Amino acid sequence: MNLSNSPETSVGYLIYEVARTFRRRFEEEARRHDLTLPQWRALAELARRGGISQVALAAAIDADPMTVSGILDRLEKRGLVRREQDPADSRAKVVQLSGDGRALFDTAKAVGVELYASAVQGMSATELAALVHGLTAIRNNLNGLPAEQKDPA
Repeated sequence: MNLSNSPETSVGYLIYEVARTFRRRFEEEARRHDLTLPQWRALAELARRGGISQVALAAAIDADPMTVSGILDRLEKRGLVRREQDPADSRAKVVQLSGDGRALFDTAKAVGVELYASAVQGMSATELAALVHGLTAIRNNLNGLPAEQKDPA
């Protein structure tokens, strides 16, 4: 089979292109707020999960703990996060958003909602549901999860 003209290759290419375009648009917005995309992702994860350890944050944003430490240093200097001693582990730090960090996240969320709306403009609810279902199946298949552990679509 010639994969260069197959639907599988086209789907993979389109997924890559859509992800790259989303990332580029978010990076542009992040720069307007003097942030990097990893900093932006850290703020979003902290907003979603509340106070979490640096190690958990690193895992959540798929970065190594040393990189996250640098990200948090810069965010802390700007007053966007605060790190406190973990009451359960004196060696660990718990990271939380500050008020300014929460406000910046709210801006980021609004930008994300706007970007998402423009990305799916013109798609019907049925088309959007089919897209979500298909992408979820692709992600689960690539992750190699057993069927009983796959996310419902």
